[in-house]
Amino acid sequence: MPNPPVTFPALFTPANAVAFTNADGTAQTVSTDAPLPVAFAGSVGTQAVSAVSLPLPNGAATAANQTTTNTSLAAISGQLPASLGLKTAAASLSVGLASDLANLEPAATAITGTTMPTGGTGLTGWLSAIYRSCSEGATLAGSVTSAAVVVSTSNNLYMGGSFQVTSAGTSCTITYEQSNDGINWVTLPVISAAVANAAPATTSTAAGIYTYVSSAAFVRARVSTYTSGTVSVVLSQKQEVAPSSGVSLAGGSAGIGSVSVTGTATISGSVNLGNGFTDSTTALAASATFTGTGRANSAAQFAFFNATAFADQAGTLFIDQSLDTGTSYQAIASQALAAGSGANLSVRLCGAVGTATLYRVRYVNGAGAQTTFRLSSSFSAS
Repeated sequence: MPNPPVTFPALFTPANAVAFTNADGTAQTVSTDAPLPVAFAGSVGTQAVSAVSLPLPNGAATAANQTTTNTSLAAISGQLPASLGLKTAAASLSVGLASDLANLEPAATAITGTTMPTGGTGLTGWLSAIYRSCSEGATLAGSVTSAAVVVSTSNNLYMGGSFQVTSAGTSCTITYEQSNDGINWVTLPVISAAVANAAPATTSTAAGIYTYVSSAAFVRARVSTYTSGTVSVVLSQKQEVAPSSGVSLAGGSAGIGSVSVTGTATISGSVNLGNGFTDSTTALAASATFTGTGRANSAAQFAFFNATAFADQAGTLFIDQSLDTGTSYQAIASQALAAGSGANLSVRLCGAVGTATLYRVRYVNGAGAQTTFRLSSSFSAS
């Protein structure tokens, strides 16, 4: 066998390579994509890692940083409660809302034209303002020692109330006013609650309670004339009030129709008591007829025409009406009578008021002649 040629080493190109055998027996050069596989046989002990040989990132948990970390953890632990569950305020952690939150709910917007009542702030202030508006009423007090406003407040949600003057000063005049814009004021009628037949007034000079009804947005009491002393007023507002403004009929000579009312409630004039007539007491012969006089409701003060009859013989009672001044009559009501009995008829008045509309009573006797007969009629208001 011939020997292979010997080549001088200088003819070779130096190369560094590491390879391993694949599972199929082929050679695989070690590279970044094909690292050298390493298998450990038996147990592997703990391998020391040196910070010098294996550099760590900044802030890593080394022995030098452990003290600082423990201090921070201890500070956090000191702020936490010792146990979970409900706690008193002193043992609870406080939570503060962000300083730029205008409302508790996201994207909320407050209404315009409404301001917080005096003395209120924050959520508690608004809740108390809502409670005040929903409650039965509100009370406001004030005192002045000059010609100035004593009490003034919003009247929204209220229908009225009362001003109690607890101190009227000396020769001072209080004027009561109302307004919708809080700038232009007009007088507010009030009534003294201590006088049964008091007429409305717009001013007062003495202590007392003065009630009012108003739908204006604002009400106030103002000292319009001041002499000396202290003027004090307490205003009470109510959501529902009884009507208290108007003219008392008992305070003068006001009239209702033909009824006049004076201070002592004396009634004068026509009071619609009624008007009655005895039409006949003469017995009728058998089958005879009695016809009464036609009468008009010319005073226009009655509402009914009535008729009453009694006879010892059977018969029929009628009420007739005429609309042509008595030229013709028509029966508008009737009732049969048994012998020895009575009957009563009543009709509501109709037709034009005056002499053209007449009413009369009429009686038709039965087959037997009477020995006793009574017939009467009347106008009445009810």
